Amino acid sequence: MPCPTCQAGPERTNTLVLSSDEISMIETWHTPDCVDHLEWEEQMQAGAEEVRREQEWADVAFPAACARLQEALRGLSVEQRATPFVAALAEVVELQAVKQAGHGGFVVLPEWARILDRHFPPARP
Repeated sequence: MPCPTCQAGPERTNTLVLSSDEISMIETWHTPDCVDHLEWEEQMQAGAEEVRREQEWADVAFPAACARLQEALRGLSVEQRATPFVAALAEVVELQAVKQAGHGGFVVLPEWARILDRHFPPARP
């Protein structure tokens, strides 16, 4: 399918972008200078950068949150231990159910880190 903006077709110098709807794959051709395609590339790069930053944050935040969870558990009686842990686990399970209802996906590390931060927050200075 040609791009509605540049009207490109399947030529050697043009770019093919594959996308999908709920039923099929969609092929859209673009010229090298197509405004729509350049905008799409910028959005993809911005999205990739956001994912990289979030993963970088999670790589530090998750181990720290896990350590706080372990420390919090050591300081509680057996009866008290369950409350924050069960609340965090329930939130993870709920998020996973929402992702599955949306046709798959898993709770990723940044999401785990945010949940643990909420239930086992860092000490404030």
